[in-house]
Amino acid sequence: MKWLINGLQSELPQGEEIAIEVLTDRMVVRSADGVHTAVSVRAAGKTFVSFRGRTYTIERATQGRVGQTVASGQFSAPMPGVVIDVLVKDGERVITGQKLIILEAMKTQQPIVAPFEGTIANLKVTKGVQVTEGQALVQVNPDPA
Repeated sequence: MKWLINGLQSELPQGEEIAIEVLTDRMVVRSADGVHTAVSVRAAGKTFVSFRGRTYTIERATQGRVGQTVASGQFSAPMPGVVIDVLVKDGERVITGQKLIILEAMKTQQPIVAPFEGTIANLKVTKGVQVTEGQALVQVNPDPA
């Protein structure tokens, strides 16, 4: 079965393949640079994976979606948790991969990172706030082309 890993494909070298083995409490990810474990949590019909300090969603790949990345820049809490740090302000310029917010859920830190260069808008949370699944966190507006 093929899986679409939202956000991870853009971080892999062109053409690099990965294999994922799903275990009861974690995932084993095999790639050209070795074998790594990832923590996964299933919520709201999606699977969230914490891997190498980043959080991804995975879903079964369907025809026409493999390799396609969709990054709106609008972030919602992937699960209930606590905002342990807010690293940006409204109007601030950010670069691709920059950490914006760090959530803690199930004793695991989940960084929210900028998917592209842009400007922070609609920052909805502050440090120490409890968030619910799906709650709006922040918007990154892309730089004009």
